[in-house]
Amino acid sequence: MARRLCRLPRLFPLVSPASASTSAAPKLHHLPVAANPSPAPRLPSSAASPSPAFPTLSRLFSSSAGGSSMVVVGSADSFSSTLKKVQDEKLPAVFYYTAVWCGPCRAIAPLISKLSSQYPSIPVYKVDIDMEGLVNKLGDLKVFSVPTFHFYHKGQKTGEIVGADAKKLEVAMETLHNSKKSGEEPHTGGPSLLCLPCMSLCRTLLAWYTLMF
Repeated sequence: MARRLCRLPRLFPLVSPASASTSAAPKLHHLPVAANPSPAPRLPSSAASPSPAFPTLSRLFSSSAGGSSMVVVGSADSFSSTLKKVQDEKLPAVFYYTAVWCGPCRAIAPLISKLSSQYPSIPVYKVDIDMEGLVNKLGDLKVFSVPTFHFYHKGQKTGEIVGADAKKLEVAMETLHNSKKSGEEPHTGGPSLLCLPCMSLCRTLLAWYTLMF
């Protein structure tokens, strides 16, 4: 089974800087050079450089590409002001906590890009946990693994998903979108409430208990 999340303790290096600096540098092996090397053939000036087969991360997470609602948070101050604005102005939002070194984050990235384009009215704030000055804030928000997704509706955190769970993310985004349209409170992840049949059964048992005693 593939890994779905990365624990934050992996942020610390496994090898100390002192031991890394004392390690021997690899030796270089020089190839023999011909006495009269022939000049390399020149490419025609009209030849265009080949384009990369896959989009770069900066293009993938660009908030201006193809109507996507993805917004890359560039600093700890920007993150604090964005979170405050979402809470004060009672806005819907998704905060996506990730890291460059996290494999599950890279695996789920195409789906996040797709969902941010599918629901352009819900901003998705991509937050790199390695940004300077963000450690204390992450502790306050109880972000201990990546990827982690926090869902906000009317300025309040209404749900959380930890790990690269594609099915849960799709359901959570659709629920938040529908709740934004209807004005109801969504339940995107976290502890689930009792289903309607269970609630009806509880009411029936409570009424029976009241009549008996």
